[in-house]
Amino acid sequence: MRRPAAAANAALAANVANAANTANAANAVPDLLTRLPGRARLASLSNGLTVCLLANLQAPIVTTALYYRAGTRDEPAGHGGVAHFLEHMMFKGSARFGPGEIDRRTQALGGSNNAFTSHDATAYHFNFAADRWREALAIEADRMAGLTLAPADVESERQVIVEEIAMYASEPWDALELAVQARLFDGHPYGRPVLGTREELLATDAATLAGFHRRFYRPDNAVLVVAGELDDEAFAAVDETLGRLPAPAERAPRPQLPAAVFPAGLVRLERHKGEMARLLLALPAPPGGHPDHPALQLLLSVLATGRASRLQRTMVDERQLCVWISAEISEGPADGQIAIAAEVVPGIEPARVEADLLAELAALVAAPPAPPEVARARQIAVADWVFGHERVHQQALAAGFALALYDLGFLERHLQAMLAVDAPRLHEVAARWLRPEAGGVLGWSLPRAEE
Repeated sequence: MRRPAAAANAALAANVANAANTANAANAVPDLLTRLPGRARLASLSNGLTVCLLANLQAPIVTTALYYRAGTRDEPAGHGGVAHFLEHMMFKGSARFGPGEIDRRTQALGGSNNAFTSHDATAYHFNFAADRWREALAIEADRMAGLTLAPADVESERQVIVEEIAMYASEPWDALELAVQARLFDGHPYGRPVLGTREELLATDAATLAGFHRRFYRPDNAVLVVAGELDDEAFAAVDETLGRLPAPAERAPRPQLPAAVFPAGLVRLERHKGEMARLLLALPAPPGGHPDHPALQLLLSVLATGRASRLQRTMVDERQLCVWISAEISEGPADGQIAIAAEVVPGIEPARVEADLLAELAALVAAPPAPPEVARARQIAVADWVFGHERVHQQALAAGFALALYDLGFLERHLQAMLAVDAPRLHEVAARWLRPEAGGVLGWSLPRAEE
């Protein structure tokens, strides 16, 4: 169970949870809780870089989060994994910072850094004390403008990622997730593995990486969020570093995503790996900006979030079929997926777990959830918002995600929409999206002994 770091947050969350029980929940939640903490300033530099400053004095730290609108969906044919490969190479040397120097410099200043790649974006983030965070700007400007991509470093990092691919293939959950997603999004960019394949990596050289960097790692294709204890010179510091990078002569449009073509019925796939039975049911879901998305996210909370949720109560506590069970929905800007995952108690027949899960979904389609279930789901939505945006680091990443894929107000509107949902609306979206027989993938990872 997640717990707030301060009693004040716990009390505030409790007050908001009570408000969420009222008939006008969306209007009853204090504005303080339905927006990102701190004072936001949004601007665009002359070279096209979007900058968001989130001034928040809760701690003497600053997080920078730089998002590029470039991910697995943007990769050229035959070079899957190049977006993730480039993420690795961004730490391997640029004009001012040699191989390993970024990490050494970050550690010497008492900070931390990391990065991640998704199908829709790639993000780089630093955490520093408030008196030295500008070092992150110097690093980001240098590797945006002058990434080295030395052939020896490219070859070394390629081998690191090849080993990472092998590790994912040998891990039962990772292998199952990759197989299910590939089948659900058959032929679509979202079905590709973020790491690519071994064959694709072997075909990707420094020139390929440089071309991807040149096309997508541009000021006008990036969003920078700086959050934390900021002084009056913060914006000037950004403009003096990243703002000096030249604006591209012309902007190449982002490749258009094709529409996903999902299975017409429920497709089953089976793998044999590991020592426990694992289930993953993937169903089509609307984009994050679709009107059904907030209601569907709340519905999944009714289904599988917390000890009082339907699947936790019936399949874990009462029938003792599963060790745990979860349900989540993707939040990307295009067609996504609902993922219901479970680990089966040893000795339980997988067929029974599958039948009971499908029956629980059918019950939710047949009748709307009870008012107490809806009220509890609203409480969870508010608590997740409070605790999920408690730290400056979380605030920076959330704002960067929103700006890179939607707009700064997206997360707040989404929360408000969730709190406004009632039982009839949940029943409506259940009938539309929680019908596995209409299309989806049900994947099993079974113990090797059952092969």
